[in-house]
Amino acid sequence: MKTQVKFIYFFAFAIMLGSSLFVQAQNTMTWDKLGTKVVDFTLDRDVVTASTKEAYTALKVKVNNGTINIHKVTVHFANGDTQDVKLPAEMSKNNDGQLIDLKGNQRLIEKVTFWYDTVNKDKDKAVVEVWAKK
Repeated sequence: MKTQVKFIYFFAFAIMLGSSLFVQAQNTMTWDKLGTKVVDFTLDRDVVTASTKEAYTALKVKVNNGTINIHKVTVHFANGDTQDVKLPAEMSKNNDGQLIDLKGNQRLIEKVTFWYDTVNKDKDKAVVEVWAKK
């Protein structure tokens, strides 16, 4: 009887673990990396150009290796529309990323323009990653 109970607990645990891994894999598959930029120590303007013609619903901006001061971020869409994005004035390294909902339904992104710097923040240059969610 004890063996049977242990088997039931093990089986239930295996199903829960498998389900969570499946959901996690689905969530991971919906994000595409649009690009990466290294931020200079002076005021910098960088453009991340989308190399795909996929439609997206959200963006995520992640910072690695340093901390940045964000002055302005603009998303440019394929139809000519733009969306100015409000992000925290300062983003630190190794964060989970800042989520940005795109106005409208699914949007074709042409590029994302950043104005930022790392002045007085870190000795290392920050690396900014832009991810897009389908």
